Amino acid sequence: MNTPVRHASTRWIAAFGAAALGAGLLAGCTPATTDGGETSDELYIAVQDDPVCLDPQQVTLTTALNISRQLVDSLVDQDPETGEIVPWLADAFVASDTLKEFTFTLRDGVTFSDGSALTPETVKANFDALAALGSTAPLASQYLAGYQATEVVDESTVKVTFAEPNAQFLQGASTITLGMLSDETAALTAEERCLAPVGSGAFVLDEYTANDAVVLSAREGYGWGSSLRASSGDAAIKSITFAITPEPGVRTGGLQTGEFDMIFDLPAIDEQRFSTGDYEIYARANPGIPTSLVPNTERPIVSDPVVRQAMILATDRTEIAELTGSSMVQPVAGVLSSATPSFLDQADALAFDLDAAEQLLDDAGWKVGAEGTREKDGTPLTVSVTAFYGQDVLEATQVQLAKAGIDLKINMVTAGDFFGAVASKDFDFLSAGLTRTDPDALRVMLSPASEAHWAVIDDAELEAQLTAQAATADPVERTAILAEAQQRIVEQAYLVPLLEVAQVHASQKGVSGVAFDSSSRVNLYDVTVQR
Repeated sequence: MNTPVRHASTRWIAAFGAAALGAGLLAGCTPATTDGGETSDELYIAVQDDPVCLDPQQVTLTTALNISRQLVDSLVDQDPETGEIVPWLADAFVASDTLKEFTFTLRDGVTFSDGSALTPETVKANFDALAALGSTAPLASQYLAGYQATEVVDESTVKVTFAEPNAQFLQGASTITLGMLSDETAALTAEERCLAPVGSGAFVLDEYTANDAVVLSAREGYGWGSSLRASSGDAAIKSITFAITPEPGVRTGGLQTGEFDMIFDLPAIDEQRFSTGDYEIYARANPGIPTSLVPNTERPIVSDPVVRQAMILATDRTEIAELTGSSMVQPVAGVLSSATPSFLDQADALAFDLDAAEQLLDDAGWKVGAEGTREKDGTPLTVSVTAFYGQDVLEATQVQLAKAGIDLKINMVTAGDFFGAVASKDFDFLSAGLTRTDPDALRVMLSPASEAHWAVIDDAELEAQLTAQAATADPVERTAILAEAQQRIVEQAYLVPLLEVAQVHASQKGVSGVAFDSSSRVNLYDVTVQR
């Protein structure tokens, strides 16, 4: 049951009144100074979305994941710069040569905020419950694909077993999605877990009022942070209020007046405005597959690789980034995001070349018609794209492709209808990305053997590469296989990359210690605030 937000959260309410005074007045305001200020134990953050559900194992919404990261710890962590997997709740971990078994030795003394201890039985309860949730936990079901069982080996050791090799599981174990919850939480229904998840994290959930705010408080006696964190012991910040603030102008206005210490999802149009010494901007590309056109090659026109290749050449990714993306992140340069381990820079192969695109289509018999759209044997070169977000990106792409004589129809639908189209294969192209830190995202998106695949592709060579990388433990060998797969995907145009999506946030200059994890979600454990 939702409860009222505590009085400490009233500080951010003034931001709504300030925003109502108009953009002109806000532009004349100055932020609260931090020079010589005192350290504060409260942090106020404006977020764009209502999280709806706070169970980290079920949610996919970025806002919900950013909040939940503060509540839960994971068995392992991943260095966002190197990709190295390091200890967290597990002191030690080992994968079998077959990549079907993963053994974790748990850290001593870890407790959940309800006082219960982390045990091997807890890990088993978490993974068994997640397997039972199935598609209700869509991200977890991908990490746990082929899950067989979790075995309690002894009082501090647990072994997780899969039916097939699962090279990406250790990375999955570092995510918020596979963060550990108490035994009692794991036993709740999916709906019950959303409102009262109990984790072992440095913060606990005080209150959540839908469409209003989420309030967290620091745990006393916390002492098992990831080895990647700078601090130890209790968090310096004693409370965090996430003010649910859908209007971008209210978020930026509140940051400028000092009502908010930090805002998530800084609009691209405001990046220059806050690129001064009075503020800090935090930006990191989402790992995984960037926003791309994902084909159904069973469709008559889409089945033609020349058409798909011409679409790659006729797409100006630099212009798309300038029109719709963040200035903090470079244009997309591959079928994997630059933040993903084993990323292969394919900027040259993806370079905009309208003349080459037109020549390809000319040679294949696609001739420009009276209306500017190409035709072949009386069939116009018209394809559609189905999407539920990113209309501005698609409109920019539509204009570019039209210059090559390709007519792209945009079909904006609800999320439910989008996934319905995926299930029925009723699409030419999808516009979508997949945020995953492990490059196995390519297999998840493209392999017909993946239960979560969206693309409709039949390519034995690519399938062999995607299967092989998922079963390869040696990182150098795996990267080499993934390089071949990425080259194959561009050569056959199985993805038409459009935009490298980034997480961009901003804070007052007195805020320090904000960190992105390897999934580009925010960890606030090390944060300090001076006002």
